[in-house]
Amino acid sequence: TSAGNDLYHPIQAMLIGAIVPCIAYKLHYYVERRFKIDDAVGAVAVHGYGGFLGVVVAGFMLWGQPSSPYEGYAAINPLGNFIGALIMVALGFIPTFIVVKILSAANLLRVPKAVEIVGLDFATREAYEAAVADVTATEKAMVN
Repeated sequence: TSAGNDLYHPIQAMLIGAIVPCIAYKLHYYVERRFKIDDAVGAVAVHGYGGFLGVVVAGFMLWGQPSSPYEGYAAINPLGNFIGALIMVALGFIPTFIVVKILSAANLLRVPKAVEIVGLDFATREAYEAAVADVTATEKAMVN
């Protein structure tokens, strides 16, 4: 949502910063549930939805402002920003979609369910062995 922040009035920046994340949050959970997408860290919501909406909103809020300090460049307008945002989505989504499909077909995208439950660090590197032993001993002592 930071597109154009150097040109916004502080109140405009505050309003955009309050509204756009709420929309990105709703979009994140709608898409996650509707399409069964596992975005554990919310990267798509923050960078995808927030970035897209920030660029589109900048087109409206900065309409008519010069897009460059040099002569001969077009002014900022909503259509130009919307088309630019669509191009950014295409350049980000399409290659990622192709790579995800290839990794998914090769069964390299997710770890097995048993490893997911135990934890990747412990399952692959036997990390935290002493800590797991202490926790297990404590749990046994609490049960007995």
